[in-house]
Amino acid sequence: MTRIRTRRLAAAAAALLAAALVLTACGGGSSIKDDPRLQQFDDEFTTAGQEHYPAGFQVTYVTTPPYGGPHWTIPLRCGIYEQEQPFEPMVHTMEHGAIVLYYQPLAVDADTVGEMRVAASQLLSEGRRMILTPSTRIGVPVAMASWGRLMLMDDFEADTLRAFLDAFEGDAPEELGC
Repeated sequence: MTRIRTRRLAAAAAALLAAALVLTACGGGSSIKDDPRLQQFDDEFTTAGQEHYPAGFQVTYVTTPPYGGPHWTIPLRCGIYEQEQPFEPMVHTMEHGAIVLYYQPLAVDADTVGEMRVAASQLLSEGRRMILTPSTRIGVPVAMASWGRLMLMDDFEADTLRAFLDAFEGDAPEELGC
C-alpha cells in the first residue's frame, strides 16, 4: 500500500509541476486583462464609432482620455511627444492598432517622465506601435488607451505598459500601423 501511495503522490507532484510549467510558459497567472483598473468597452464608440472628420473638428468623447470614436482623417504618427496632442488624431492611430500612454505633467515628476520616455523609446525601437504624450485633460497621473480599452493609473509601471501593449496592440478595427 505504501508503494501505491508513493506512486500516486509522485504522479500528483509531476502533474502539478507540468501544470506550473505550462502556466509559466503560456504567461499564466494574472494578466493585464484581469487588472481591476482596466476598462473594456463594446459600445457605439468601438463598434460604429469610426467616422472620420477633417483636422480641427472637435469631437466630444464619452471618456477622457478616449478609447475610440469619431476622429480626424489623418492619424498621429507613433512616437514620443513633448507637447500635448489633440485626442482626435490619436484615436485614429488607436483605430490602426496603436496604444497611447498619457501622463499628467502636473502630477508626474520629471524622473518618472524620464522613465516613461526610456520605456517608450525602447518599445518604439522594437517596432511597437505607441504614442507617449503629456495631457492636462486626463484627470489622473497616468493613463493608457487602445481601441476599446482604457486604464487609469496613479503611477507609471513599465511592466504594465509592456503587458498592455502585448495584450492590445493591433487589436483594433484597422491594421495599418502608424
